Amino acid sequence: MTSKPKMIPLCQLRRSKQNVRKTDRLADIEQLAANIQANGLLENLVVQPVQANGREHPVYDVVAGGRRLAALKLLAKRNRIDRDTPVPCLIKSNGASATEISLSENFIRVPPHPADQFEAFAELARQKLSIPDIAGRFGISETFVAQRLKLASVSPRLIAEYRAGATTLDQLTAFTLSDSHPLQEEIWFERGFPEMPAHAIRRLLTSTQVPGSDPRARFVGAKAYEAAGGIVVRDLFDAEDDGYFSDSQLLDRLVHEKLAQESKDVLQEGWQWMEILADADLSLLSRFGRAETVQTEMSEAEQSQLSKLAERYDELVAALEEGDDTHGAEIDRLSEEMAALEGRTVSWSAEAKAQAGVIVTLGHSGEIEIHRGLLKPGQHGNGGLQEDAAKRSKKAGNGKGRYPDAVLLDLSAHRTAALRELMAQQPEIAKLALLHALVSRLFYPGAAGCLCIHASHTDLDRAVESIAESKAVQALAARHSAWRAKLPEWAQLWDWLREREAGERDTLLAHCVALTIDALKGGGDQDCVSTLAAALGLDMRDWWQPTQKDFFRRLTKNEILAAVSEGVSQQASWRLASLKKERMAKEAEKLLAGSGWLPLPLRQPAPAIGLS
Repeated sequence: MTSKPKMIPLCQLRRSKQNVRKTDRLADIEQLAANIQANGLLENLVVQPVQANGREHPVYDVVAGGRRLAALKLLAKRNRIDRDTPVPCLIKSNGASATEISLSENFIRVPPHPADQFEAFAELARQKLSIPDIAGRFGISETFVAQRLKLASVSPRLIAEYRAGATTLDQLTAFTLSDSHPLQEEIWFERGFPEMPAHAIRRLLTSTQVPGSDPRARFVGAKAYEAAGGIVVRDLFDAEDDGYFSDSQLLDRLVHEKLAQESKDVLQEGWQWMEILADADLSLLSRFGRAETVQTEMSEAEQSQLSKLAERYDELVAALEEGDDTHGAEIDRLSEEMAALEGRTVSWSAEAKAQAGVIVTLGHSGEIEIHRGLLKPGQHGNGGLQEDAAKRSKKAGNGKGRYPDAVLLDLSAHRTAALRELMAQQPEIAKLALLHALVSRLFYPGAAGCLCIHASHTDLDRAVESIAESKAVQALAARHSAWRAKLPEWAQLWDWLREREAGERDTLLAHCVALTIDALKGGGDQDCVSTLAAALGLDMRDWWQPTQKDFFRRLTKNEILAAVSEGVSQQASWRLASLKKERMAKEAEKLLAGSGWLPLPLRQPAPAIGLS
């Protein structure tokens, strides 16, 4: 077979009918044309001459390179190149058939590894090519280029793992949420495992941040948060992602300011007091009494309007049940309008307002909620709630109640471990908790809790590295191993369980229920956690001690001094004030050893009754 290189005018080239690429032969032609215009034709076309048959100029069939030919003709059609532009070709005049040549060219090729691709994009960026420039040269979107550059910025050690097949592209993509190579490497090499899902990696990378789905984030909004100097970390690979708000303290301040602004007229209604509590939940609100209300009749016009709204609401709900989910926004609007109309029939007398107050808070979806007519426990508007709030604010400011989110996650993991171990020891409480969870899910739509009753088990060591040293974790792991050794094959499990004594089944049930507890910060419902802790008799002094390694070194100096002042004495904290932080942390561990001091997040509130 002979091969002759030759420059042939584009107008003398045509696609061979024997080219094997029949499916998607024009796929990504725009991208290929842009690349050829930017860099020229980097690979010859393979052609075979066609019999003249009286033609003035020779014609050649392109048997390999049909997509390149189509891209060149597209450029000519758009007047980017001339119709007679010379094209480098390799002439195959005899030997292999056109089909064999085409198949060889399309079949025997190995695409570059994705890591090679995005590192090549990074090299172009280092050569001062902008994202729009790179996108234009290759005929691809700027978003695609930005995503590949973000992948190239991941730790070289992780990219090497990806090349070796130890990680997947999905896992590597998750690491782009953080620019910290040490943090990326810690999560993968010290905590990770081959099957670690991408969502678990994202959770660990963003454990100290507030997700965009959080009610506070929804209420403030990304634009206002960024305008105030906050940074929203976004996932370039997830178009639906709301991002992560990196400064929770700034977000809390903005929430309070916006709540205050939007509720400034409420106090003018005549209430004795008003409190802004962004995280007021049903547990807190249930502690208040309700001032007596006055019922008034709707006017005829209001009744007519309510009937029309209700009729339309019923129509849309019926359509929703038939599968038409396009009217969600209108359903929400109608529901709000009907609630507002019905709310006008409820009012309070001036005397009732003089004894009651209002709490302004956030709903689950980030909407403002105003709870009027509240009476404080055991009193009628003497300012006690404001005083309590002031005390809470003072505690948060002196370092006793507010720690970095990473520390709070650590503490909540230790509390979860202790709750699990105590639950596993108390079958009666486990059965009560299980029943409570089932009834909550089946009879109270939307009710929260801290038990994952579909038997989900959150591995604490993936959230907090030091948890493996916890005696609660070690005790539960030993019990788990003992049960694993006893249990039969799954096919025999039902008969095996039926043959056990009731006490043994209760013990196994308690262990299984214990494993579902999720009291991690940002995990289960915290009111349920507190109630469960009280029912189990949790005392974290039995399960956790503050140490320099896992606690004090992660605090500020002021927070360390506040802990010593509270747990030992003010004089003791003064003696440490002049020390450097590392020495201060070591001395704090010694001073508080055996003192029984606990940080506020680990202190158990007053016991509740049952689990309701």
